[in-house]
Amino acid sequence: MSEIENITLENENFFNLGNDYFSLKGYRCLTGVDVVNLSPGEIKQTLKIQADRQNVLHYAFSGSNGLCRTTPMGSVRKENLLSELISLPNEVDSIRSFFEENGFFFPVSKEEYEEINIHSLTEVVNHIKATVLLMSEIEEPHRNYEKILYLTLYLLLSEQVSIKLNSMSKPYSTCYHGFIKTLEKASSVPEIDGTKEGFESETYLINDSVYKPTYNLNIEEYQDIISGSSLTNRYLGMNDLRYKDIVYLYRNAPNETPAARITIDFLFHLMRKVGVVSKVTYENGIEFYDEPTIENFDDNLKQALIIVAKIVLNEEINSNLSGIVPRFVASKMEPSWKTTNLLSALYFSIFYMRPGSEIYRECANPACNNHFLVKTSNGRKKYCSPNCRNATAQRNHRKKVKKMAQK
Repeated sequence: MSEIENITLENENFFNLGNDYFSLKGYRCLTGVDVVNLSPGEIKQTLKIQADRQNVLHYAFSGSNGLCRTTPMGSVRKENLLSELISLPNEVDSIRSFFEENGFFFPVSKEEYEEINIHSLTEVVNHIKATVLLMSEIEEPHRNYEKILYLTLYLLLSEQVSIKLNSMSKPYSTCYHGFIKTLEKASSVPEIDGTKEGFESETYLINDSVYKPTYNLNIEEYQDIISGSSLTNRYLGMNDLRYKDIVYLYRNAPNETPAARITIDFLFHLMRKVGVVSKVTYENGIEFYDEPTIENFDDNLKQALIIVAKIVLNEEINSNLSGIVPRFVASKMEPSWKTTNLLSALYFSIFYMRPGSEIYRECANPACNNHFLVKTSNGRKKYCSPNCRNATAQRNHRKKVKKMAQK
């Protein structure tokens, strides 16, 4: 290979389809945390981060080991960075340690600290966690629908956050889902004239993709929700602005895209039958205005949830692959993929997951945060290691002995 070809390849970060190999260069990071007391009980934490020019990192991706840290020649130093990231506790020190050891999501200055809002950074990490766990939970032999619901609504409804560094031409933002775009334009959607229907019936007949083919929407309840008057129907959360927009779109946006329509229909029935959602966070899950009626989460809603979850995953992953560009390496006469940053590389490794055959499962040891790869068909493997399995067995045995001694 010529000297020019060597120089060209040295400056490329590429995924080689022939070798199933993805390479990227970065740096360990130096970090600090600034804490500002805004008011009693309210603080603002800012991560200070700088690339450590003395510690170059090399990453590679392969189908067998996932995204890894490697030597310059490609030998694996640490396997599966994605597994390590999604296993992190939601605390500042753990996130700092990950970036100090494995480098940051994006290139950062080698000359001075750059500042990142820790809440925004944590949310970016949480979106990665939720994406992987949702993909895995959908493929579990015995699905946990409450967990699928929480992860789906977190990705869909949580507040969009951004990160801006000096090296970036524009900020990175978490996924802006198509449904949110639809929801934000609800006020501009013209209301369907229901005068004739109102004279002839007490309900509007709605074409419905969850309870097919049609659903009878009570006119008085609809008017109470949209007007905010609550003259006849009163329940906690019915004046929530997001719920009001969902109900309005359910009635007045029949020609939305199939993806938007199934999401509108699902959220309408979820909030009408189970409970109106106040907010969703990764740490605390779904917060309803009132105690949710989980028994109303029937098979129709479960089937619709899986469809909505897949729509959300599709948008979440695709929006984060913008840093991946297909290339052709003429010197090797092979196709490749070029990446610009570690975040894109992590999402690329999610993109190449095999959810039909392998999933990430949370270790059943309560004292362990690890998520490990397991065959989809293996419903029995619950622990990431023999140590965790033995520790849990010993803990359960001690509890049993203590309980028997108290009798």
